[in-house]
Amino acid sequence: MQKLAEGGIKSEKILIIPAFFRTKARPTLGSFFWDQARALRRAGHEVTILYSDTYSAKYIQDYVSYTEEAVEEREGIQICRMKIFCPLKHGMEGYREAFTRGILQLYDQHHLEAEHLDVIHAHCCVWAGYAAMRLSEKTGIPYVITEHATLFELHKDQISRSNEKYIRQAFANAAKILCVSRAFAKVIAEYRPAADIDVIGNVVDFEQFKPCVNKFHSEMRFLAICYMNTRDQLIKKGIDVLLKAWREFSRRCDKVRLIIGGGGQALQDAVEWCREYGIEQTVEFAGALSREQVVEQMQACDVFVLPSRYETFGVVYVEAMACGKPVIAVANGGPDDFVTGENGILISSSDAGELERAFDRIIQQCDKYDPGQIRSTVEKKFGGQAIAGQLEHIYKEVRGQK
Repeated sequence: MQKLAEGGIKSEKILIIPAFFRTKARPTLGSFFWDQARALRRAGHEVTILYSDTYSAKYIQDYVSYTEEAVEEREGIQICRMKIFCPLKHGMEGYREAFTRGILQLYDQHHLEAEHLDVIHAHCCVWAGYAAMRLSEKTGIPYVITEHATLFELHKDQISRSNEKYIRQAFANAAKILCVSRAFAKVIAEYRPAADIDVIGNVVDFEQFKPCVNKFHSEMRFLAICYMNTRDQLIKKGIDVLLKAWREFSRRCDKVRLIIGGGGQALQDAVEWCREYGIEQTVEFAGALSREQVVEQMQACDVFVLPSRYETFGVVYVEAMACGKPVIAVANGGPDDFVTGENGILISSSDAGELERAFDRIIQQCDKYDPGQIRSTVEKKFGGQAIAGQLEHIYKEVRGQK
């Protein structure tokens, strides 16, 4: 007898392939993939995750010292992973076939059977979507791609002609294409007609990210959180703009503090900018943060700010709003869908002068923001139950195509 999920919906058997995934060293990596998997499991569906950790010669030490579990079960979700050595160039150009080889091997090793699976759900075409296509060709299981990657907006010139061919194949053969924001769906429409693309945002864990009674602070606390692995990543997230705006704002406004969370090799660049601008006394670098520490920082701040130049979605803003905090973001794609005058300020560009003025405005109107309303608005859109319900309809549609 067919099992039913919540609300009498057919219980799906879902195989998830993420393009990147959490590790012991980086437990927050790909957190939105994991949160979606958890939401589906909690809705009553059976979920398995396959992941191929791919390393080139440049990262041979990481390959040799690999300590991830081959199989583990967390919260009722089976996670199967393996390390794959790829002697070619690491990254987008190098590991398409290596990543896919790992996924196909995992499918065989763990005796997964096509008749026991309903859908493959890949996160990011490069290269999870390609691997899903190859697995679908082998098994006949339809696949869905949710696209998240800023690659298609910011770095399209880096896609080789060869990889462009495989990307188009993976998008074309998918049973359904999903995007995480309306603005990003227009970008992906180059690969698939807009009528075939559905917009479903990322899941946020509202059980973990929630308001709390703030401890008293003598200053108003602004918080920014992002990975800082490369200088390009710092620029993409607008940390250069943030610190320039802060230089002028903090000189005029007493009792303010900026906390920047996140680790990476480029962190020192941001520290040097602070020294150059003479703002070391009002800027604090919290370093790499665990998931729990991210929650604590968001609960302790007064305003979350991140002037990214582009976001396909921007889950970190929603996490802050889940904690009841107003946000300052740029109209750069993803945040356009959910940042409003009731929950923050959406500036038109990553401009230091405009951001400085947003700082002034949010201080003047900070008492008008209702933490409960901020949280409620985004929970209705991005809570696990809401997103799982939207995905259930997609899977039903895909099954009807089999």
